[in-house]
Amino acid sequence: MAVGGQPGTARWRRDFRLLLAARVVSSAGTGFGPVALGFGVLGLPGADVGTLSLVVACQTLPQLLLVLLGGVLSDRLPRAALLAAAEATAGLAWGGMAVMTGLGAAPLPLLLACAVVAGAAAAPVGPALSGMVVHIVPTPERRRANSVLRSATYTARTAGITLAGPAVVWAGAGWALAVDAATYLLAAALLIALRPAAPAPTPAPAPAPAAGLAGELAAGWREFTGHQWLWVLVTGYSVSYAVTGAVAGVLGPSAARSYLGGPAAWSAILAGQALGTLAGAVAARWIQPRRPALAAALLLSAGAVPIALLAAAPPVPVVVAGAVVAGTGTGLLMVLADTVVQQHVPAHAMSRVSAYDWFGSLALAPVAVAAAGIGARELGLRPTLLGCAALVCAAAALTVCAPQVRTLPPVPRQPGRPADLPDPAPARRTGS
Repeated sequence: MAVGGQPGTARWRRDFRLLLAARVVSSAGTGFGPVALGFGVLGLPGADVGTLSLVVACQTLPQLLLVLLGGVLSDRLPRAALLAAAEATAGLAWGGMAVMTGLGAAPLPLLLACAVVAGAAAAPVGPALSGMVVHIVPTPERRRANSVLRSATYTARTAGITLAGPAVVWAGAGWALAVDAATYLLAAALLIALRPAAPAPTPAPAPAPAAGLAGELAAGWREFTGHQWLWVLVTGYSVSYAVTGAVAGVLGPSAARSYLGGPAAWSAILAGQALGTLAGAVAARWIQPRRPALAAALLLSAGAVPIALLAAAPPVPVVVAGAVVAGTGTGLLMVLADTVVQQHVPAHAMSRVSAYDWFGSLALAPVAVAAAGIGARELGLRPTLLGCAALVCAAAALTVCAPQVRTLPPVPRQPGRPADLPDPAPARRTGS
């Protein structure tokens, strides 16, 4: 064991490779599933867009309602086992939907039940993953590990989205959903093989047994709100994420259809953003700003670039270039944010803190989508897009105003160490 109770090089790298492989496979399924599900449900006898909306709602609502519970369970139970159980449950739920759509006979209550189970299974994944990286990866290697995880999962998800359409055309939605289910089951098998070392002892006491779930949620909330930089950064990101999601889901396709050239133009814009996101995540391996929270806050504003360009309606290549800029900022932002949270939040509360982050993002998204639709109808498409760009910039500006966001170092300062000394350099890496 290394100093501080962290695993030795050979062990943590083996565990990280298994975690990485599981996340790549699962992320491919995450990209594959919605496309296959959409065509599968719409192909059922008597189904329409309303049916699909109901299925999607039954999938997303449980994730929102259970994500905080997922954070508590992730801090209480072995995270590898919890992740494996979640992936296996998702595989069974998606497998059930695959069988029903493949047979062309899907009783609506049973289809909705499978969607609910799939959404519930997704709830603990994000919080557990945040804590899992802290558990497995030594402190000096976390930025590099987060970069590898983000870039690999972005690539896998993009590949899943790209391959889902042809798979539905060639093999049918039922078989495509079966492939999706298989990705989750394979991810579960990889996670079962993961054997992380026991976590290092933590000086923080566990919640009193009598406190129960409410007490653990309250403890996580106190940890979350006890760091000004954390709740301010999460709030800014949640607003930006919700607004850009509304543009991607509602306003962007409408703009593409109205005056940018239709689906081909929109596909090019999305591809540019995906490429930029991958580039940003990869670049984060070599970028270590002295004030990572400040850098993350400034990068929030990159999301406004393609939104403003969509409103201005320049040639499509210009919008694509703006999407690349936004994607690059997002990829870099996510790695910086992941790493700074993992460095400053105690390991025993990591998953609960991450759950509040996920809850904010999930809760604001449907509100933003509804507001975008109303705004486009009442104010017009271009004014609504400009308003969205302004909101993203405002979120970034207000986040930067927080004193702790501007001053937070990459790692917590050592007791008694003068504040004006440079932050310690990361430990030298050995091997590849």
